[in-house]
Amino acid sequence: MRLSYAIKFEDFRTLQAPFPTAAGSNAGFKGVLVACALMALLGVFLMVQGMGLPVGGFLIGLGLLAATAAYFYEQRSVRTNKEKYEKRLAEEFQRIHCRDQRIFAADEKEFTSSCKCGTVTRPWSELTSFSESKTHFAFNTKMGGQILPKSAFASEAEITEFRALATGKLHQDKPATAPHFDFALKREDYRAAYWLHTLKGGGWRGLATVVATYACFTYGVFVIWNSMAAHNDAVRAGLIGGLVGFPLLKIATKRRTQYLGPLRVYFSDQGLHLQDPANQSRTSWTQFVGYLEGNGLMLLYYNPKFYRIVPKRALTGQAAKFQTLVESKLNPYDYRNPTRAAADQGRQLA
Repeated sequence: MRLSYAIKFEDFRTLQAPFPTAAGSNAGFKGVLVACALMALLGVFLMVQGMGLPVGGFLIGLGLLAATAAYFYEQRSVRTNKEKYEKRLAEEFQRIHCRDQRIFAADEKEFTSSCKCGTVTRPWSELTSFSESKTHFAFNTKMGGQILPKSAFASEAEITEFRALATGKLHQDKPATAPHFDFALKREDYRAAYWLHTLKGGGWRGLATVVATYACFTYGVFVIWNSMAAHNDAVRAGLIGGLVGFPLLKIATKRRTQYLGPLRVYFSDQGLHLQDPANQSRTSWTQFVGYLEGNGLMLLYYNPKFYRIVPKRALTGQAAKFQTLVESKLNPYDYRNPTRAAADQGRQLA
């Protein structure tokens, strides 16, 4: 198989993060609205407590006015940022090297990517993951990644042929009798994994940093309260709003997408092969640095900050052997010295 193609701007655009076209969709604006709502609620609270109608009314009006001004500012910012976004995309596209002439070739042993800048050839044995979207194939090796637009293929038949070739090479070391299990993670699995990682996997260090930051912020509020806000209702209200709004803003800006779709895991003495509707990958046991076990799940650590969640409810029938295999191939994860654990594990597998 040999493909000669050019990188099209339409294909390039599909690989970029979409621009949020609606005003009010970004976390910063939502944080401002939370602060404005807290300010208005604080005004209502002050009036109910009899601390002064002027101060309460002022805070309510200020909160409503600030929210209205923030919305119109957000609309204007969206228009301006969209223009900058389109300009940035055009500039980045122009910087792509050799975009007018690329060549990709593949056979049963290896694949080759070439352009005017040079040629890179990698054996299929180094393939570690393969995925596809409506417009692209993406596959990774131990030495880097490759993205191939589907528009480079002349027909659907060629696309099907390449898909079969790549997935076949990805699973070539998977035993034909390798057992597997299927599951879909739930939100409670992510919560349980977070606490297991926090308590036993060293995640408490990141949590301690957040707590220390908030403690310093709270201490600063306390100092200002004693020095300036003792007899100033407006300053006191602002400090309370900031004290409550700061952690809410941090939560709003750090939300992560949680995949809740189906996943299939094949396991053998060589490692794991994982499949979901869009991605396929293989991981040898030597790529893990250890595991942790909780009441209802196991965490397989790639590195101190990245782990894979395996719920024990999926380990029934032949899949029950998975836990025994993990315990024989991996060491319990030690966040104090993960490098040493990985080295010990490598010697054990050797």
